[in-house]
Amino acid sequence: MGSPLGLVHIYTGDGKGKTTAAMGLASRAIGRGMKVKIIQFFKRDTGELQPLKQLGANYEQFKPLHPFFRDYSSDALEDLKQHFGEFWNEQIAQVQTGEFNMLVIDELGPALAYKIVPEETILQLLKEKPAHLELVLTGRGFPQSILEKGDYVTDMRLIHHPYDHGVQARRGIEF
Repeated sequence: MGSPLGLVHIYTGDGKGKTTAAMGLASRAIGRGMKVKIIQFFKRDTGELQPLKQLGANYEQFKPLHPFFRDYSSDALEDLKQHFGEFWNEQIAQVQTGEFNMLVIDELGPALAYKIVPEETILQLLKEKPAHLELVLTGRGFPQSILEKGDYVTDMRLIHHPYDHGVQARRGIEF
């Protein structure tokens, strides 16, 4: 089930809503009988995890703390890259079987910007993904080489955000 034409969606920018848009799209796909895999970087205990698993998504999290919130030493960053490589190879092997109709990679932009994920790895995924696979990428800081490969590229532009006025991320709204 699902479309025979798998396109690439990229949700980027400084505004809120990138993950929300991707998870909404994943929910819609599941509702139409598509098999969905979600890979989420740097997040833990997210509000979308359990409901999407209950709907049938294959949901995996790479849980190290986001580099924006932790100052990694060069050794720790190299260790993180190695752990990522092992995680990535396992997850992408599942995707390459062709059993999934959609793959969501949440917070990929920052993983690329902090060089935890090599740009070449994603360019290779874009080149070798199964033809029917709908690929959804989220996050700030995508390199131009990847943005150019998107069929749908949406820039979530920040106009106002409560964080600027001291309001911290709220459970059920931001996470």
